[in-house]
Amino acid sequence: MKSKYTALTAALLMSLSVGAQIDESYEVATWHGFKTSAVSYTFDDNTSNQLPVALPLFDQYGFKVTLYTVTNWGPDWTALQKASNNGHEVASHTISHPSLPSISAEEQEAQLQQSQSTIRSNVQGAEVLTLAYPNCNIGDLATIEKYYIAGRVCSGQIISAKPGDYYRLSSMIVGSQGEVNSTSAFQTKVELAKSSGGWAVFLIHGVDNDGGYSPVASSVLSEHVDFMNANSDDYWIGTFAEVVKYIKERESISISESAITADSLKVIISDGLEDALYNQAVSIRRKLPVNWSTASVYIDGAAIESDVQSENGISYVVFDAVPDQGVITIGSAGGPAIALATPNDISPVAFHPNPFSDTIQIKSGGSFKYSIYSLTGQQLSSGEGNNSIFVGKSLPSGTYLVRVNDHSSISQFKIVKQ
Repeated sequence: MKSKYTALTAALLMSLSVGAQIDESYEVATWHGFKTSAVSYTFDDNTSNQLPVALPLFDQYGFKVTLYTVTNWGPDWTALQKASNNGHEVASHTISHPSLPSISAEEQEAQLQQSQSTIRSNVQGAEVLTLAYPNCNIGDLATIEKYYIAGRVCSGQIISAKPGDYYRLSSMIVGSQGEVNSTSAFQTKVELAKSSGGWAVFLIHGVDNDGGYSPVASSVLSEHVDFMNANSDDYWIGTFAEVVKYIKERESISISESAITADSLKVIISDGLEDALYNQAVSIRRKLPVNWSTASVYIDGAAIESDVQSENGISYVVFDAVPDQGVITIGSAGGPAIALATPNDISPVAFHPNPFSDTIQIKSGGSFKYSIYSLTGQQLSSGEGNNSIFVGKSLPSGTYLVRVNDHSSISQFKIVKQ
């Protein structure tokens, strides 16, 4: 569907975001669900009461945790597979729990790579992208970065919403050897995370009398998760990997509108990160356009969950989306916006091949103008075409945004040169 644009629409199009920017009509939540803070529960050493005693306390409320597994310490792979199937993260605590700085780089590589591959072999679907350092001692960073997107230490702080180092993310020790050893201590820490807008990560070993380090009473855990459920409007409880992914995507995200009509918006959401790894949904809201009373959201033509909410007299449509995972259309409910769900109905522009190694062909039904931008918003090249043109030969390998104006609509796409 093509549309004639008013002067207001033209002005909106001139303000489209490029690169790691967000259109002024949009807001990306600091934490998933527009919660005030994030909280993660991480369990180390696969002690015997973690899965049968502690995990059901979290499962009753749908809270997901991270299980840092030492692969040579007899893990219950069947139970870990069940936990993974239920949305919990099964991740690495090395093969045999050595202090990484005390062993050679070659030995560290074996500990990190083989623990990851062993978990992936025994727990189908486990990504194993994060690492808990044994004794909280970080090893050779270059080796760690080869296999993991983040690592956990235990320095006892609340993590900032914008961490400075993803490989030294703090946690707080729970139990008899830590400062979090009671229901009130748990509450103090999560309330500190709430007041600072940060991320609280708890490090749990033994549960009750299972022989694990720094045991915590299951009754304390039970009382705490009850408190978290009662206050769930304030806290996003996510696995360690989910929160890391969310932060990185949030800090890299670009949102722009590439086609606008009176009753629909086509939205481009990109982050420039590796899509196979960074697949966490990000919470977004958009101010309702003038004269819209409600809205629905579609990805590749399929309706997704969304909600219209009001704050300070302003109405927003709120939804979750994974960057680079489809064409998003926002339509005024009941209007003809649904007809715009197919991308080719919005714009006839096509790219081939994408990814590309030499040049990429831009095809459109007539004359058009194009511009190519880096993900930081720098314009690298521009030109005009008639039906088709080959571009990108001088670009180095990387990810770019292309904006195409075919005189009836403006479209923005991500291209990748290998």
